[in-house]
Amino acid sequence: MAKAVPGATLPVLRFSGGHTALGRTMGAYRRRQIVSAVEIAHEVLASEGTDDATLRAQIEPYLEFAERYTPGALREIEGLASGADVSFETLFRLNCFESRPPGSAFLWSRPDRPTPDPVPSLDPDIADTGVPRSLDAVTPTDTDAAPGGCTSIASRSEQGVVVGHTEDSSPENLDGIYLLDATVLSEGSKVANRFSALNYAMSLAGCAAAVNGHGLMIMIDALPDPDRRHGVPRSCVSRVLLDQPSIDDAIELLHQMPRGGGWNYFMVQGHRIVNVETTATTVTVNDATLDGAYAHSNHYLTPEIAERAGDPRPNSIARLGRARELVRPQMDVQDMISALSDRTGYPDSICRERTIAAWVADTGARTVRVCWGEPDDATWTKFSY
Repeated sequence: MAKAVPGATLPVLRFSGGHTALGRTMGAYRRRQIVSAVEIAHEVLASEGTDDATLRAQIEPYLEFAERYTPGALREIEGLASGADVSFETLFRLNCFESRPPGSAFLWSRPDRPTPDPVPSLDPDIADTGVPRSLDAVTPTDTDAAPGGCTSIASRSEQGVVVGHTEDSSPENLDGIYLLDATVLSEGSKVANRFSALNYAMSLAGCAAAVNGHGLMIMIDALPDPDRRHGVPRSCVSRVLLDQPSIDDAIELLHQMPRGGGWNYFMVQGHRIVNVETTATTVTVNDATLDGAYAHSNHYLTPEIAERAGDPRPNSIARLGRARELVRPQMDVQDMISALSDRTGYPDSICRERTIAAWVADTGARTVRVCWGEPDDATWTKFSY
């Protein structure tokens, strides 16, 4: 189960400086976990006969897009590899889910303990959700926890929006997740951008839940993109979205950027609630502000995309159904914590063994609460933004 030690609070890393220095600091902070992930990735690559030249060829097209469109994010990955003292090419592959060759194994699953594709009903060559289920995964059985995936919920009132997000992954990832509080100064610029983000050990910021100094909050729900292609890695896209001043600017960036893959971007700012479902080639915007309540999980709700993406995971349907039963306008912070702690329908519940962290924010008060592990009975830490 993803339970932290009673009373334990989510670890926090604070930073101020440039992109490369940020990556180095993150890499040094979670070196042990990153080294473990890279070692497993090397085992997988070796088992498939992938040498250094082949690995470079796999990532080269995505590197070119990242260098052109998201150079700051690329500098952070370079720094992450340097700080952890691991191979940049391998770490980039781990952060570029689109670069996995069709039919090949996932790099976070040891060769002698295979993990099935996250959406078994889909063609495994296109069903990339972009979420590492485990750094040392095992083949699921009937008694194992349901597959990974996150649930995002928002409720509007006169004061603002209360938003909740469960970060679901393999329980092994509980060890590496943390809160990053960063102020980043771009090279050649005097303008600093501050953000706070739930972050995995080996990932760029922005791949889970985050808020920047403009009050733009983005929660990520992984989706089985049927359109992946050469383009900017989705992890780099989500990172640069944290540099945008508004929801509209973030959406415009998604429209303009040649993306390699798509996620669901659950955006909240002030009184606004906007959900954006993307593939590599499409952007679908649903403004739920007037509805005053919205929820999303890990399958496409846009009919034309859903038809191409195949049957959703049953646990995603169950979580979304329960979230829709619970969400309503005028929810307060405690209401949202209760919703994220809900175990109805276990193991396909909102709170489950794969919930390694949770995020609850109040835009009216400009506060965020985070917890380490499953939110029921967890210790919550509050901070302002």
